[in-house]
Amino acid sequence: MPSVNDIIMEPSAVTVPELPEVNVPGGGEFELFFDANVEPEKRMAYILMMATDCMHDFNIKTVYPYSEFMSNRKLGGGGWVRKLSANKDIVVQELMRRDPNAKPNKSNRSCEELLRLFKPLTDRSDIDFVVQEELEIRKKLEAMLGELNTKRVGHDLKEKTPKRPKIEKKVDTAEAVANVNIHLKLDDSSASIAMEAAEKAARNSDFKVTIAIVNAEGVPMIVKRLEGANPHSFDLAITKAKTACLFQRNSSQLQDFPDVSRGGVPLMANGICMGGVGVSGDKQPNCEKVAYAAVDKLMEDAKQESLDLKTNRYMDLPDVDVPEVPPPVPEASV
Repeated sequence: MPSVNDIIMEPSAVTVPELPEVNVPGGGEFELFFDANVEPEKRMAYILMMATDCMHDFNIKTVYPYSEFMSNRKLGGGGWVRKLSANKDIVVQELMRRDPNAKPNKSNRSCEELLRLFKPLTDRSDIDFVVQEELEIRKKLEAMLGELNTKRVGHDLKEKTPKRPKIEKKVDTAEAVANVNIHLKLDDSSASIAMEAAEKAARNSDFKVTIAIVNAEGVPMIVKRLEGANPHSFDLAITKAKTACLFQRNSSQLQDFPDVSRGGVPLMANGICMGGVGVSGDKQPNCEKVAYAAVDKLMEDAKQESLDLKTNRYMDLPDVDVPEVPPPVPEASV
């Protein structure tokens, strides 16, 4: 059986202890009960409860890899405590197995109070079986953590934003656009163009939505509720547009604000936020698709206009006579 030092380890120096050898043939009383009476979905919690009972100072919050799962929000956070801890039904079941005469009152006793009623396991084969099963669970979790780390957990488990709809570019090459400073100003005219593009995308897909366009300060410029759109979507569309504008990122990326959902897209030009578009009233991916239609339309026109300005910058300049500079006179030698 591994010592406490083998069990409680820092995540920075992780090694899974060697599994103990179970030399007793036939298995102990608990081992036979576990295989025959414990449901598969409850076995992990059952073994962790038994490991807490068998191993001195065993604490799931400090033992790797459980500590990694509980400290990583992407892997479930504190939900692992509830998921892996034994519930009262499991505790009562094990208590009755050890002492059929026990009369647990699970209605007004916590799991910790019920665990104090346990009689310790005395069969060495039972203890070895519990330790072996618990270490097998650790190995599986460690392999899972390794796989997730390889895929870069933060990016792989992040909620994926739907791909932006492809549009046909008016410019010849992407390289030409990359070297152009985009001249974009969100005024009444450009806001109307963006609204027309978003409305067209919504009607083509039969999305009953409300579309809102705000300026750089988050003040609404145009808000339009299409026929059949939910009345509550009016305020939600404005909120999404303001949020995307003020935070300068898609509303779908603001996970710390649960009240804000997909559908808000900022209008960025040369790293500066010029405004935002918000759409509400349909499924979140559909709302975001309509918002992108408005943003892409403005960016497409602005890139083409900026490219034309760059190409024609020196076309009509008047000819200027540049006086010739006489060559320098060499200094006389002394």
